[in-house]
Amino acid sequence: MRSNASIALVVTLLPALLLHLWTLTYLFSDWAVVWLLALAAMIFCSNWAMVTAHWKAERSIVLRSDSWLARLITGRIRAFLSSTLLVLALVPALAWHALAMSAVEALVLLVLAFSSAWLFLAVRSFLARHVLSPFDRLLATRPSAWLIGLPFSVIMFLAAWYTTIVPAEMFSASFSEVVRAGFRKIPERRGWIAEFLAIGYAVEDARLWIMAQLREYRSVALFLNLDAALLGLLAARASVVITHFVERNYGGEGE
Repeated sequence: MRSNASIALVVTLLPALLLHLWTLTYLFSDWAVVWLLALAAMIFCSNWAMVTAHWKAERSIVLRSDSWLARLITGRIRAFLSSTLLVLALVPALAWHALAMSAVEALVLLVLAFSSAWLFLAVRSFLARHVLSPFDRLLATRPSAWLIGLPFSVIMFLAAWYTTIVPAEMFSASFSEVVRAGFRKIPERRGWIAEFLAIGYAVEDARLWIMAQLREYRSVALFLNLDAALLGLLAARASVVITHFVERNYGGEGE
C-alpha cells in the first residue's frame, strides 16, 4: 500500500510530464499527440471503471443475477459516452492551456492537482470505514473535485488576470490583422495539429484584441478571463479521475 502523499505526487507529476512532452514535441511532429492520447487513455479508462463499477453495484441490488436483463444491461454504453465526453472536455483544454499558460499558472495547477488527489484519497479512506465499495470512491469523487476546484478556480483567474500581458500592437491593429497574426503563430511545418492550433491562436489573439479595445470596460475583461477559472474546475476533476487510475496501478488498490 502506498501512502496518500506518494499517490498524490504521482497524480501530479504524471500528467504534468505528459503535457510538458506535448509542448516540447508539437512543433516538430504530429506524433506529439501520443502524449495527449496517453493522458486521454488514463482519464477514459479510469472513468470507465468508475461508471461500470457503480452500475454493477446498483444492478446487483435491483436485478436478480439469473435474469436475462442482468446480462443485457451492462452499463457499457453509459460508461463509453460519459468517458468520451469527459475526455473531450478535459484533454483539449489542458493541452491548449499547457502551451499558453504562465509559470505562475503552471505552479498553481501543480498545487491544485496534488491537493485534489490528496483530498480525494483522504475522503475515500474515511468513507471506506463506513460505506461499501465502490460507493466510497463514488461519494468521494465529486466533493473532492468541487472543494478544491472552486477556490483554485478563483486563484487561477487571479493568476491569469495579473500575468496576462496585452501586446502593444493590439491597441492599434485591426481585428483582421490580429486574426491573421494568430494564424502565423502555428509551426512552420504543416499538419493537422498546426491547423487546429491556428484556430486556437487566432481566438486567443482576438480575445486580447477585444480586451485592448474595451479596456475601459473592466467587466468585459473579467468575462474574457473566465476560461482560467473554468480550467481550475476541469483540472480538479481530471486530477480526481486520474487518482483512480494511479491508485489501482501504483497504489495497490483493487476494485
